[in-house]
Amino acid sequence: MSGHAHAAPPAGEETPRRRFRRIRALIEKIPMPKSRRGLIVGFFLIAGFGAVVTVGAVLAIGFTETATFCGLCHTMAPEQKAYKMSAHSELACAECHVRPGAMGWVSAKIAGSKQLFQLVTKTYPQPIPAPDHSDLPPVSETCLRCHSLDSITANGGPVRLVLRPTYAQDKVNTRNLVAVVLRPVGLNMPGTGVSGGQGEGPRGVHWHVQQNVTYTSADERSRTIDSVTVTNKDGSKTTFVAANKIGISTDVAPDLAKLEATQRVRTMDCLDCHNRAGHAAPSISQALDGAMSDGKISPSLPYIKKNATDLLNGTYATLQDANEAIGGLKQTYETDYPAAAAKYSAELDKAIVEIRLIYADIATPEMKVEAATYPNNLGHQSSPGCFRCHDGAHFKIVNGKATNETIPSTCSTCHTFPQVGNDITGLLLGSAPTSHDNKLWVFNHKSAAAAVAAQRNAQAKKLPAGSVDPAGTECGTCHQRSYCEDCHKTGAIKVTHDEMLFNHAASIRVSGGKACAYCHQPVFCARCHADNVLATQAGKQTDSTVTTG
Repeated sequence: MSGHAHAAPPAGEETPRRRFRRIRALIEKIPMPKSRRGLIVGFFLIAGFGAVVTVGAVLAIGFTETATFCGLCHTMAPEQKAYKMSAHSELACAECHVRPGAMGWVSAKIAGSKQLFQLVTKTYPQPIPAPDHSDLPPVSETCLRCHSLDSITANGGPVRLVLRPTYAQDKVNTRNLVAVVLRPVGLNMPGTGVSGGQGEGPRGVHWHVQQNVTYTSADERSRTIDSVTVTNKDGSKTTFVAANKIGISTDVAPDLAKLEATQRVRTMDCLDCHNRAGHAAPSISQALDGAMSDGKISPSLPYIKKNATDLLNGTYATLQDANEAIGGLKQTYETDYPAAAAKYSAELDKAIVEIRLIYADIATPEMKVEAATYPNNLGHQSSPGCFRCHDGAHFKIVNGKATNETIPSTCSTCHTFPQVGNDITGLLLGSAPTSHDNKLWVFNHKSAAAAVAAQRNAQAKKLPAGSVDPAGTECGTCHQRSYCEDCHKTGAIKVTHDEMLFNHAASIRVSGGKACAYCHQPVFCARCHADNVLATQAGKQTDSTVTTG
């Protein structure tokens, strides 16, 4: 007898052997086909069921990557509206937001589960933050699949004409055309201190992704950039640091080391400028200009551009509150402009409908989303965009010392000087003559113009005194009257720059901040001033048509 006797299991307890017997008995009760025909039918039934399950699973997974699925959550309403207005509305969300491969899919589903939990428990943030670019697939797997680097950089990149109507925020809603040409000049100029300068061929705005450009930013959305480093073709590096991050100008090394140690260092890619490529909603000014140009909002209504801008910049708790505020335009015009309200009653009603539609497209008050919630870094009309670096306040560092050289910030760095007026008669595409290299050319060109005007007058081609018509002069070879009038019709020429360093406050009081803002950005003033001297209303979008840089 064995010394290891096993105790009998308690009555009623199911042993593994009993469980196996029970399962086998159940299987034996399943009718099995007893003919070859029956076996074939059974096989196809099982295979068909498996195929249905497989196809259904694939379709379900595919559906979870579409905008329709993502938009089922009300928290995604702002992004879905912007997505439908973007140039990439035909793409599935996953094509830009999910990394290829199984791990990318698993990571996306984990993130989606977290978002689902937040939705169910109502702990989601308001507004939903834009994704951190480091969490998105690399641009080589998204943007560059369709937009090859060669196609956007060859010979400096394509030349593009931007021509659109714009309306001023004055009583008569003055209509002008704005025209600029994005053309391959970029940093192809002497004195930049970086590769890609003169003699290396044309360079356009996509120069940034051709070179190895890194930057530091304390903001995960890169809305501010504190230092920029370019690695040149010979391996040397050129660094620029923002003025407000420099402690001692003769010893910038500690400041730069601190930035690189405490802030994120990113390599510049497509997303640093095209951050809203898949969710590009128009700015308030662009939306209103388009509606007025299309006849949906009548320019005959006094101050309609200004009034609509103020309403669209408003903060409302619900869409109903916004609609009620916009509907108040009726009473505003009946009170302030009774004649116009009576004459253009139908136009006023139509304008109210259109402004409500614009607001519904660019804002979602239930998610605390306003027009300026998600800044678009492309350009610099409704957000700092290009001026995060090209602001005239990022200084070149040489041997640990700050120099007076900055990242190029003139209009001609990326595009022609904007033409604004009723008639666009000429856009300059070529290189400027050497006489324009003088840094003070904007001030002393009048002397050169006077000289050529005297030559013209000596040839009996006289024009009225004070005329800005360059016809018949050397200047007229490139410039036409409208080009000169762009500045001469603004308040910019009224600003006196004599002893500006000490007397600019008095000059500003006389000419007004808007005249200064025609050439200077707020950051220019921030070199010395702690306050935002020329800043617009925080968090709001304003009409910056004439703020050219």
